Amino acid sequence: MSVDSSILPPTGELIPFVPRRFSVDEYRRMAELGVLAEDDRVELLEGVITPKMTHNPPHDSVVALLEHAIRPLLPAGWSLRIQSSVTTADSEPEPDVAIVRGGPREFMQRHPGGADVACVVEASEASLERDRTKRRLYARAAVPIYWIVNLVD
Repeated sequence: MSVDSSILPPTGELIPFVPRRFSVDEYRRMAELGVLAEDDRVELLEGVITPKMTHNPPHDSVVALLEHAIRPLLPAGWSLRIQSSVTTADSEPEPDVAIVRGGPREFMQRHPGGADVACVVEASEASLERDRTKRRLYARAAVPIYWIVNLVD
């Protein structure tokens, strides 16, 4: 097989592959078209479609404990979202817990954005390093509080 020399740089070296980042709208469109299925365990992080870790009993138990502890403390006008999407400029993560302004009906047409979110919590075991990097995207979205429940340590 030969390579068309007109597409090579003058040195004759191959151009390295550059990954493409996706917008939130493109990510959603892939889901609408069935490119991404509802049961695909992925989320969009800083434009990159990223696999999510599978849940195990300790993770699920910690998420349930967080829900049980936080829900009764919520003031009127705030709600708890469990493993539901939050939208930022370049990401659509699915944090384990998010405290958001508004009730469930508030988000029938859109996911909450940074201005709607008071706190995001991740229960983290195998995904600890990735969850630590998520602080950047939540900070850019002006989410004031980001907690990681470290199941490893």
